[in-house]
Amino acid sequence: MNKKRIIFYLVFGAFHIGAFIFTLLIQDFSFLTKIFSYIGLFKYITFFGIVLIAADVIWSWILSRENQKEKDALTHELNMLKAKLFDLQETAKDSNAAKTTPKN
Repeated sequence: MNKKRIIFYLVFGAFHIGAFIFTLLIQDFSFLTKIFSYIGLFKYITFFGIVLIAADVIWSWILSRENQKEKDALTHELNMLKAKLFDLQETAKDSNAAKTTPKN
């Protein structure tokens, strides 16, 4: 995993830890009444979580597509090398056959 991906997962994990701690604190009703004035901020915080999930899905899709392109290029290169090797072997067989032909 590269450094950017690790940082992304650290932020993603911190978001979920914060959400878990919030759910633990919300059990106390007095705390809930204190934060009632900030309830409008929660929609932005949860939207941030949705954005993080969407970013991870898109990031994974992009990486998968890049990996597939690289795999296709390597497969094509391997096939070209196999074809060149086959041509070299055929040329060697032909030259060996020409050398070993009986002379009358």
